Amino acid sequence: MSRPQPPKENIPSKPRVLAPEVAKSRSSKPSASSPSPSEPAAASSSAANQSHPHTFSHSHPSNTTYKRPSFFSRFRKTYTTLPSQVRTTARVLRFLVPAIPIGIFFSEHVFQVMWVRGPSMTPYLNEDYETMHTKSDMVLVNMWPWGGSGWPWERKRRLERGMVVTFRSPANPAHTAIKRVVGLPGDRITTRDPCMKTSQIVPFNHVWLEGDAEDPRKSLDSNTYGPVSVSLITGRVMAVLWPRWRLLNWADWERGVVEGDEVKMERPMLE
Repeated sequence: MSRPQPPKENIPSKPRVLAPEVAKSRSSKPSASSPSPSEPAAASSSAANQSHPHTFSHSHPSNTTYKRPSFFSRFRKTYTTLPSQVRTTARVLRFLVPAIPIGIFFSEHVFQVMWVRGPSMTPYLNEDYETMHTKSDMVLVNMWPWGGSGWPWERKRRLERGMVVTFRSPANPAHTAIKRVVGLPGDRITTRDPCMKTSQIVPFNHVWLEGDAEDPRKSLDSNTYGPVSVSLITGRVMAVLWPRWRLLNWADWERGVVEGDEVKMERPMLE
């Protein structure tokens, strides 16, 4: 049998005395019971979500998105910060770089300016060579009919007697020579020194090229290395640009060494 417990007496609580430092620190802390200004809104939102369990809150993203500047925008911005000398050089290169391939194509396939040196074509070219051995003529060469390699529009250009042409020398393929077309395929040519034969028939797809100099020792031409294949011809001289401008009319030239067509053959066409 349990002993009855005596009734509890209402013993007053002892007052708690805090040190001044502890009281000051506790007074500076916010009370847990006092809600912050944002707590009522959060509490109301939580209560609303609990009352409506199927209601969800959605956060809408901001409409302002970051757009990365383009390469040209960044390039222009960087360009404006460069020194003036660098910007001037860049402007010059902007026009010079595209012109380089155009110039190469023009000189290889359209027109080319060349210097004629030596006495082999005197007096037609380098008229004053006998008195001024250092003087050279600047000529304009049409490369369009012969420049390139096997283009369709280059195959139907005819060579004529009297034309002054440029070609890769058979004696030195790295050297470009200028001579006159004296004979076409089938022509019998009266040769000059140092050729061993007094006359020779030009074979098919070849031409006979000679210089205009009266002394054959001043010209290295077909009398030395024989007929030249038309595949070695690179252009036709059209005019003299300097020192005295004049057009070259090859149709009026007559060498007087062609005895006639020994063999009837068509005029050469570039193949």
